[in-house]
Amino acid sequence: MARKFVSVLFLIVSLSIGLGALGHGSQWIRHVSPQLDGVEPRVFQLLEVIWYWVSGTMLAYGVLLVWIWRSLQRGERNLACVPWTVAVLYLVAGTWAALWLGPFFWVFTVQALLLGTCTWMLTREPARGYC
Repeated sequence: MARKFVSVLFLIVSLSIGLGALGHGSQWIRHVSPQLDGVEPRVFQLLEVIWYWVSGTMLAYGVLLVWIWRSLQRGERNLACVPWTVAVLYLVAGTWAALWLGPFFWVFTVQALLLGTCTWMLTREPARGYC
């Protein structure tokens, strides 16, 4: 029962990371672009490319994590380095951004902690009884 809960939680976190790309991407036109009036056009274009690149990266992480989730369902543990890598990146970047920019970014830290905990629980060896 606990493994099923952790597995569903892993999937929910994975989907939230992937779907976060949509929220992130939509912020460019609504909030970021209007603040860049007067910025040199090439710099503006560079920032736009980077902004949407980050959105694409979030979507790719989500897709990879759902793929890993399916592998974990089959008992495969050899791809655990992927969620660990995403969790570490989200933990470092989320905590740094939260402290530097504001409390919204704690969302990334929470996602990282949940993803890391779920990965650990789904990939650890099951307890064995003594015979």
